[in-house]
Order: sequence, then structure tokens, then C-alpha cells
Amino acid sequence: MMNPFQANTPPETEVQYFKEKVQRWLNVDKQIAELEKTLKELKKVRNKELEPEITKFMTAYNVTDLNTETGKLRCQERKTKQGINKINIRQNLTQYFTNQDKLDEAIQTIWDQREVKVCYKLKKLK
Repeated sequence: MMNPFQANTPPETEVQYFKEKVQRWLNVDKQIAELEKTLKELKKVRNKELEPEITKFMTAYNVTDLNTETGKLRCQERKTKQGINKINIRQNLTQYFTNQDKLDEAIQTIWDQREVKVCYKLKKLK
């Protein structure tokens, strides 16, 4: 008769293969973390130091396109809407609701009834 605990034990070859995959994942994760740190520093220089100065010059002198060795560099105006939050919802709904209790109930319903998306991701704990 088979021991019930042995039924869920994977073969040693699969365990070894699994361990190799985990070790490879950890090595790749470490490399990614190092590269992301470097990338973050480079983006900080580009976005916080250089871009504001370049766009300020281009807008001040009405330059929309700049020819470079690697192609055109265009200064565009981009407008984005602020994200929705409880304060924003409250400010806008007060135009339609005079009853404070109904307003609070509507906001809570909007907040609680948001769709929940489920996905799975590996995360390394420190």
C-alpha cells in the first residue's frame, strides 16, 4: 500500500530542475535590480535636470522640433487629467447631492464596488 505522503512528493530529478530554475530566477532578479538602479539614476538626470532646461529653452524661443543625429526631438504640450480619488469624487458629487448621508453612501459605494483584478507575481522578501 502506498504512503499518502509520498503521493505528493515530486521525483528527485524534478526537484533538482526546480532548484536550478529558482537559482536562475534569483540571479536574473539580482541583475535586473542592479540595472534598474543604474537606469533610475540616468532617468533622474534626463527627466529632472536636462529635460526641464531643454523644454524651457524650446518653449521660450518657440522651437517645436530639433534635428539631431539620431532623429528629431520634439517639444510637445501634453495635458493629463488628475486621477480620481475620494476628495475629487466628493467635490464633484456635492453639485448633485444636497443630502450629506446620501453623498457619503454614494461615495462609499463607488469606492467599494471597484473591480478587483487578480494576478500572480513572484516577490523576493528581504
